[in-house]
Amino acid sequence: MYALMADLHMHQWSAFASMNPDGVNNRLRGLLDEIERACKELSQANDTDTNPTVIMAGDVFHVRGSVNPVVLNSLIDCLAACHKQYGTRFVIIPGNHDLAGRDSERLGSAVTALECDYVTVTADTLTLSEHKVAMIPWHESTESLKAEILRVRDELVGSTTEGSVVDWDLVLHAPIDGVIDGLPSHGLDPAWLSETGFRRVYSGHYHNHKVFPAGLAVTEVVSIGALAHHTWSDVGTKAGFLLVDEDTMTWRKSHLPQFVDLSQLVAFDPNDVPLLVDGNYVRVRVEADKSKEVETARKELMDMGAMAVLVQAMPKAAAVRAGATVATVNAGASLEASVSEFIKGMTGLADSTRVATAAMDVLASVETSGD
Repeated sequence: MYALMADLHMHQWSAFASMNPDGVNNRLRGLLDEIERACKELSQANDTDTNPTVIMAGDVFHVRGSVNPVVLNSLIDCLAACHKQYGTRFVIIPGNHDLAGRDSERLGSAVTALECDYVTVTADTLTLSEHKVAMIPWHESTESLKAEILRVRDELVGSTTEGSVVDWDLVLHAPIDGVIDGLPSHGLDPAWLSETGFRRVYSGHYHNHKVFPAGLAVTEVVSIGALAHHTWSDVGTKAGFLLVDEDTMTWRKSHLPQFVDLSQLVAFDPNDVPLLVDGNYVRVRVEADKSKEVETARKELMDMGAMAVLVQAMPKAAAVRAGATVATVNAGASLEASVSEFIKGMTGLADSTRVATAAMDVLASVETSGD
């Protein structure tokens, strides 16, 4: 058995964050606590394993080409404490956010700084024979990644007594099509992955846990999902980590606050609002002409247990002119999905997929520009 997580995005967050006495803000501390929780649950679920393994499938850090020393040292201390208490060892592949350049290389990878006796970091393909796991880090080119997947599969087929990879898992950091509705396709079709012959294919990158049925093929395709909600882009996604053994895969929901946007809910029972907002970061759009009305809305949600509230005020006159459109435009859709659909509708673009991908990167940067 091993634990699997991705898209930790360790960062000295400032939005909705406060500083703890130890100099680590509460949101970063929450992520560290989730790592410790995964190590503890892995140890409890498999107490016969003297070397329990946690695999981190990329985007350990958030800011590309730069790591805040507080973030780095806090993570180093966390991994050391988990190794001391639970005997955990860690295996890490870089994601695109961990890299200074476009492709994985050791010198340009921020996670290289985590290497030690109990932390293995690789910028190349790696196989863990004791767990029958093959790991491939970030590839900028989807075609290059697919070629590497087939190369690894064929190499394993030739080296195993069974002559197949049906007992092996494949771990990637790559954008699998269809994980989040509305985002552009990158050519990594879950149907193609399901025909590779591995027991399961797991991938980080998109912040939503989703399991694709294997269909007629052998392989089950799984988007790991982020360790926690990080920004408003994660509204409506499933966050947490996985416990994996030969026969089962168990998703463990994150214990950290979620980002909840009440304005994106098309229909819900008002009596459920306290359950939706309790312990979470909440955004809501209200018709209000006065700041007092905004504060009233914020107080009501905070009294229901919200961790923090962002109120988007819309003047009542404008709301009347807009009519029902205010409540329904893009309801349930993320900003990324809306931008992606807009780009798809543009004419004269030589490569709309590349433009959409670049737009997603810009949105991610804007969302955290204040951190």
